[in-house]
Amino acid sequence: MISAAQAAELRSRFAPMPVGLHVGFCIFATVVFLLIYMRKRTLSSILWILICDATIILQLYGDAATATAVGICEIVLFAILAWASFGEYRAAKAAKKASDGDNDPSAGGSSGEPQKDEREDIARLVKAERQKLNADSTGDIISNAFEDDKL
Repeated sequence: MISAAQAAELRSRFAPMPVGLHVGFCIFATVVFLLIYMRKRTLSSILWILICDATIILQLYGDAATATAVGICEIVLFAILAWASFGEYRAAKAAKKASDGDNDPSAGGSSGEPQKDEREDIARLVKAERQKLNADSTGDIISNAFEDDKL
């Protein structure tokens, strides 16, 4: 509940809080989201700054038309924020998938062809299997005891 002293500090019935507290909140939010922007370089950080700081207009102008305009701007900014955040999420997910694909040897690379080291591994496996087949043709009875398993 707002006390009588705090109510006197309110300039407008549309302002969310007393002037000093509101300006302090806006400065704090701007600093925090600027730091986030410097770290991540995302559009959503800039949009959060605009969303938080747009309400300071209500401290300067207390009429209903301004409050309506600020409210509409806030709704539009939140819609843009949702759209931008979803786009950033999809881009991050695609980048993670691409980076996981680069580390995965079975991914085959971006051209769809096997990588050079994969071909060498396959060549070694084929050579080893051929040597096993040639070793089986020695006629050793014990090594050929389970011919059904070799097919």
